[in-house]
Amino acid sequence: MNDTTSSRLEALEMKTAYLEATTAELSSALYEHERRLAALEALVREMAVKVKELARAGLEPLPQDERPPHY
Repeated sequence: MNDTTSSRLEALEMKTAYLEATTAELSSALYEHERRLAALEALVREMAVKVKELARAGLEPLPQDERPPHY
């Protein structure tokens, strides 16, 4: 191989290594986001069950537009 081909091959190898590292980093971030999303979805389901339980117990939900007493 001549110097031009060798330098081009080295540049391609460096780009490939960078892309592999970036792919691994993005994969890790995606996994973490999926894990957090699953936890939040479970929390929302739990809260929905609690709201239904309160409604069955006869408790009125809090009004959305009510001003706090200090206004």
